[in-house]
Amino acid sequence: MLTSGCVSDGYGVRSGESQQAVTERPANELPMYGGRHNPTVEGDEIYSKQAAELGWKYYYRGDLDTAIKRFNQSWMFNRDNVDALWGFGVIMGRRAEQGNPKDNLKESIRFFEMAHNKALENNRILVDLAFSHTVLGRYFKIEERDNEEARRHFDIATNLFAEAFQMDSEYPPLIANWSVLHFYMGDYQQAKTKADQAVKMGYQFRPDYIKGIEEKLK
Repeated sequence: MLTSGCVSDGYGVRSGESQQAVTERPANELPMYGGRHNPTVEGDEIYSKQAAELGWKYYYRGDLDTAIKRFNQSWMFNRDNVDALWGFGVIMGRRAEQGNPKDNLKESIRFFEMAHNKALENNRILVDLAFSHTVLGRYFKIEERDNEEARRHFDIATNLFAEAFQMDSEYPPLIANWSVLHFYMGDYQQAKTKADQAVKMGYQFRPDYIKGIEEKLK
């Protein structure tokens, strides 16, 4: 399976943006066709796998709309395809950058949880799930000033990162995204410690993230 390739310093959630561009989409650009209709086609696992592979290819090219169409096709042919569900979670997380961050991140979490429940030993899904909780926690902390809800998501993310670490401690994005969680929580020393570990493992952060930690530690 492919990993979602999380951005280690956040989805770039913006506030105050129009929700129109996010919600007014054709059904095939919404996960599971947005529930607008229930396709009856099913039972072709080979096509489902091929469609999911195409979904990841388009995702890595940055074409999220085509990617989700392929993930929808994958899901249509096999409702249990983990990559399709995983892909939905990744794309909804990315769409949080474009607007309506709270609802899109909640949808991201929902699909990551569905994928995780079908692939309990896949630590990369756990990392992506933890990261969406991390970014949603940041949203509540910064945009809604709801520290209790922010803490709830940060606590969930902490437990998920710890669980993923037990599965595979050598996965660099895990350590990198865990650093981001500490940064959003205000624990800048731990953020630096984890960032240093990730860099030693070959992970490359955006320069402004490392600079941001150093400024907080002055």
